[in-house]
Amino acid sequence: MTASQDSGESQAEARYRDLLFLHAQAPEYRDIDLTALPGWDGHTLDDCIEAVAAASGDEIPVSARLGVLYDLARAGVPQRGLVGDGYRRLADSALALKPDRPPELVPDRLVQDMIEAATEQAPFRTKGSAGSFAHHETAFIGENVCTIRRVRVGGVRATWVFSEFETDAQLDGVAGWVDPRNWRTWGPLFFRRMDLLGAPPAPVGITPPPDGQPHWQGVFHEEVRLVKLVNTLLRCSYWRGEGAAGMTYDLDLSLDGEIDVDRGFLLVTDLGSVRRVQVLKIVSFTTEVWDLAAELVCPFWTDWIRAAVVGGSTSVPTAPTHNPEPGGSPCAATVDAWVRFFESSAAPYVALGSDVTSRISSREYSTPDLLADGTRLWSRLAKDWARAWTSWTDTVEELAQEGLDGGFTPPGVPREPARRRGATTTAGTATTTAGTAATAAARAEAGGTVVPVTGLAESDQPVSSDLVSIDAGTAVLPARDVTVTVQHLQGGGLGARVQTTNTTVPHGLYVGHLDAPDGRRLAPVHLYVSRATGA
Repeated sequence: MTASQDSGESQAEARYRDLLFLHAQAPEYRDIDLTALPGWDGHTLDDCIEAVAAASGDEIPVSARLGVLYDLARAGVPQRGLVGDGYRRLADSALALKPDRPPELVPDRLVQDMIEAATEQAPFRTKGSAGSFAHHETAFIGENVCTIRRVRVGGVRATWVFSEFETDAQLDGVAGWVDPRNWRTWGPLFFRRMDLLGAPPAPVGITPPPDGQPHWQGVFHEEVRLVKLVNTLLRCSYWRGEGAAGMTYDLDLSLDGEIDVDRGFLLVTDLGSVRRVQVLKIVSFTTEVWDLAAELVCPFWTDWIRAAVVGGSTSVPTAPTHNPEPGGSPCAATVDAWVRFFESSAAPYVALGSDVTSRISSREYSTPDLLADGTRLWSRLAKDWARAWTSWTDTVEELAQEGLDGGFTPPGVPREPARRRGATTTAGTATTTAGTAATAAARAEAGGTVVPVTGLAESDQPVSSDLVSIDAGTAVLPARDVTVTVQHLQGGGLGARVQTTNTTVPHGLYVGHLDAPDGRRLAPVHLYVSRATGA
């Protein structure tokens, strides 16, 4: 690298830090102390705004300038006069990259709309000046499309970054964005490098996609800005199926020793009128101080996913339907169910005692009554002791098969097929209901997704096929380890919640389909198993 190239690289990283410092003024980041991070001292609002405004469009695109204008307005920077004329100049720099804008769109108009949108907590797209920009340049500005959670992966603390949204952008365009070979083009602010080093042949054991719809694996050299610039080798798997495209990635090597965990997936599914897009990154830094600031990745992450909606006109964030696995031991999760069971078991004795007390108080209690009540009591105790002994025997067998982490099914609840197929029994007894809930809680459910199914009814009982990994090795998730339950979708309609009780298959994206009990094909299934648990 020449001295001029090195200088250019350093300047680009300096502009990135300036932009990040400005985003960090937003209310959700005020608890993050940037000065505690190496290399983050000496920044001021005025200097950073001037530097970002002066940056080229290749370094900081229009969408990123609009995004930081909104965050600064949410922080009250222009309203409180915390900077001079810098905010207006930053707005002017965004307009300068739009030479075809209408003459009436001047910096003051853009400033006014930004302040109004931020004050009203409304998306910027609702303001008049937004119409002069392309849809992907204004998408998600003022809308939260970046969910942050703290998780654990194999005992290591990590950060879960997830986005889910629906867009009317065409499937082929979004599928091209999912392809990691295009990430550098679509997300220059986020990705500094995404170079394919080698691609082995497509794996065997999975149904080949149609002609022209590839399925391949490869190793990439990635250089990405995750609060700081990091270099990794990523193993990536790309798959294009009917009405869907997905890819997974996993850390192969941290070239600079900065990363312990880096895994996730991208998935687009055609739902007819819209495409559903899901994007997940699970990352853990070797040095904890960077993990504490990892949520600051959201502005740059969001700018990257805006490229998925190029060519669209409407894109709306939706509630996440994919979550980490439950944390903690399933054994501990069943304690409440056991307590409820013992409460219900004690109820007959309480009722008997209350009845005897009432009759004694009324002076109508005789010796024959005492003998009859004693017989009832001992008969009840004999039955319950026999039941308890049978349950203890079953529990010992269950422990031998499932281990402590499998949890214990309360007495009176069938362990099979409920344990294998999940809590789908709808029997009306209180004992069965409590036991069903305990069975669901007793097994750590490895990921999950919601599949929209046209014409689904609440009484339907869809079943899953075997699910096959798109990753190298083609692991199989047996149908017997996949649970399917019908649930209401956000915005109306019904869908199928698909989860797995299998804790042994490797993480990755598994594909298959849902069928009706009579064998009719209902919908495709794409299930990502994260192996990340709630922290």
